[in-house]
Amino acid sequence: MSQKHATTLIKSLCACGALRHARALFDEMPDRDAVAWTAMLSGYSSNGRRREALDVFRRMFAAGVAPNEYTLSSVLTACRGAGALAAAATPLHAVAVRRGVDRMPYVVNALIDAYASLAEGVEDARRLFDALGSGRTAASWTSMIAGYARWGQERTGLWLFQTMVKDGVELSPFACSIALHACASVIDLCLGQQIHLHCIRKALDANLAVVNSLINMYCTCARILDARRLFDETPERNLITWNTMIAGYSQCNPLMALQLLLDMNDEPNCFTLTSITSACADLAALRCGKQVHGAVLRRSYSDNLQMCNALVDMYSKCGSIANAKKLFDRMGCKDKFSWTSMIAGYGMNGYGNDAVQLFSSMIHAGVHPDHVVFLSLISSCSHAGLVDEGWNFFRSMVDEYNLQPNKEVYGSVVNLLGRAECFQ
Repeated sequence: MSQKHATTLIKSLCACGALRHARALFDEMPDRDAVAWTAMLSGYSSNGRRREALDVFRRMFAAGVAPNEYTLSSVLTACRGAGALAAAATPLHAVAVRRGVDRMPYVVNALIDAYASLAEGVEDARRLFDALGSGRTAASWTSMIAGYARWGQERTGLWLFQTMVKDGVELSPFACSIALHACASVIDLCLGQQIHLHCIRKALDANLAVVNSLINMYCTCARILDARRLFDETPERNLITWNTMIAGYSQCNPLMALQLLLDMNDEPNCFTLTSITSACADLAALRCGKQVHGAVLRRSYSDNLQMCNALVDMYSKCGSIANAKKLFDRMGCKDKFSWTSMIAGYGMNGYGNDAVQLFSSMIHAGVHPDHVVFLSLISSCSHAGLVDEGWNFFRSMVDEYNLQPNKEVYGSVVNLLGRAECFQ
């Protein structure tokens, strides 16, 4: 088989996900040029096998084969995101400069995407983006907007999106989805509606990813009827569509969330059951919550942190504090929300002393408290009549943890003192 035919076959096998067969054929090739190496590297990268892609690139370099712009763009795609592989973006950039391909569109876009996928790389991505000038493509705009949205700079990302629209750059479904998620993050309904109109004008409103983002935006901005209208008008729904609508209802109409689960024609996943558990918690529907817990156990989701947190919260709000404590103790990994849910559960069920002891355990575990923890703690002390303890926790917010109380915390302290008739 000629080198050209072998390379074509490798591409076909990779496209079908048959990476093992593609690698076996690649390893049997007596001579490999840059195109063959790139085909194997790109196959790994496009199938999410990032480490293998980087390993192929290292082997290619060691074999003395010079990478081209397509090789570099493929390996840079494999390096995007957090983790040890992300550190390879900078040396790969240096390779691109040495090879004289650092200004090629494929490479620049891949570099922007790789840098923007790192919190510390956003500024480097922006420098590359600005240097492109009139050479910016829809891909470079989208990567830059996504970088800002990913790292808490949604307003900057949305400003860039608006500039992109004004400059007449062709909008893609991915760019619109990112912008809509950014609108949801900053609760900007007005801009979200403007983007919705852009999607309609560009005939992107039928794209399922865009529809899902629109439903999420409307749910987050408390426009549940608009979200439901879009949901009902969508003939082909996927699991994300159902999950987004169920999650939206779980925040404002938990009974409708349960109804939608019954109407669901997709198999629920962990995210679905987390939202339904929250709905059961708000309804104090213990029997329904236990049925969901059974479904969680049958599907082996009991190790998922968000799922466990939702179950602890559900059992606490349903008054089943023993089940909440049992789940909490069995959790192999706990985050701040886990501790807060259990502390709040003790408080709302009249176990103030247990809440105080759990707070001590939390501090001993190295978890730094925030406003929500102190709000739960002071509220627990209020319900249990532990006035001195609650007041001391309030003072410790500023003195020990350098936290300025917000109005919710002040309200809880007023309630604490009011219950004890400490009006002076």
